[in-house]
Amino acid sequence: MPGKADVVVVGAGIAALALAIELQKKGISTILLERQKSPEGIPRGLTFQPNGLAVLEKLEALGRAKEIGSASQILEVKSWEGEVLLEADYGLLDHPQNYLLTANATEIERLLVYLAEKAGARVLWGTSFQELTMTEGRANGVVYEADGITDQIEASVVVGADGPQSRLRTSLGSQVKTKKYPDSFLVGLVGPVPGLEGRARQYQSPGKMLGIMPSGPEATYLFHCVGPRSFDSVKKEGLASFRAEVVQAAPEMADAFTGVEAWTKMAYFTPSYIQVNRWVGNGIALLGDAAHSFHPHAGQGVNLALEDAVALAEVIDKCKVAGDFSQTSLLEYQKERQMRADVIGKHANYTVTYALSDNWLIKRLNKRALHKLNKNKKLQKKALEITAGIFEKKPGLVTLAKIGGILP
Repeated sequence: MPGKADVVVVGAGIAALALAIELQKKGISTILLERQKSPEGIPRGLTFQPNGLAVLEKLEALGRAKEIGSASQILEVKSWEGEVLLEADYGLLDHPQNYLLTANATEIERLLVYLAEKAGARVLWGTSFQELTMTEGRANGVVYEADGITDQIEASVVVGADGPQSRLRTSLGSQVKTKKYPDSFLVGLVGPVPGLEGRARQYQSPGKMLGIMPSGPEATYLFHCVGPRSFDSVKKEGLASFRAEVVQAAPEMADAFTGVEAWTKMAYFTPSYIQVNRWVGNGIALLGDAAHSFHPHAGQGVNLALEDAVALAEVIDKCKVAGDFSQTSLLEYQKERQMRADVIGKHANYTVTYALSDNWLIKRLNKRALHKLNKNKKLQKKALEITAGIFEKKPGLVTLAKIGGILP
């Protein structure tokens, strides 16, 4: 078993694999520890925004990702009654990838595993992180367990890419501010939906949200708010009831459930907005959801994490050249990335509050804001730059108030 690497990554999700690819390109040896036995999981959709697509291109994965998934230039927002509130046109953006791309997440993970291993990274499947090893206040590796056997890996840097409930973050001692949203979601892949070519669609109403996005020639990514209901209660109501609930808002989904015969094709989660004050320590860094997690309504979780991976690889490379993996040296990564995470997190919180609130004033402002964005293409472009993660600087309060319909 391997006992040493420049970098060991706890977790082997999409951001972790992207980091491994970038590190290996720079000649930095990388081992990833992953609890799952393989990249196989519940089929689910994953939507890439322009900033994430730019990273996939850098990883030389974009061409294959486009073959696997479906591109959409228009994001359509409708009321529960079918009224078109907004047609957001990604073609307005000054960016080489001015579209959305939705694909089967498992297929993308397989692709990145292939590229990471081809570059020389090693993924140890079925392994669980146990604890950090430390020398004079600096992390110098991890203890892990595989098949009941405990072993150790020495490394100059340990990266926590182990999700929103990160155990490595706990070991780092970061302060975490968590907001748990009251509404839960069911997500999964269903059959194709006619009329969605080149378009993603979202229905919204107070307490309700339904997203449908083409994700390959034979699949559609479904993202449905089930409110405060537990997964058990939704399952008890039955698949037929769930299908009827979806079709009530989106009649075009009537035939999409033909191949969905069990709940095993659906995943349930309750989103959280997680802000972390400290992303790095001596020989330690956090990546993706371990460093920041926000409501998926913004569609930026995986995209921001991919950008984080590229930035962290650059900083680790500088640290290796200098022979200094201290918190002070690694802090460059957090300084570069935290502002973007803060902007996206607040934007996600604000937009989902608008979309789901039953407050009469917020409902009115939401509808007004969407209609305004539909008419004012210049303002729509500003809003899309935030959504797409390609803004150059932190948006001002006046711009945000105009986007939100508060100011004319």
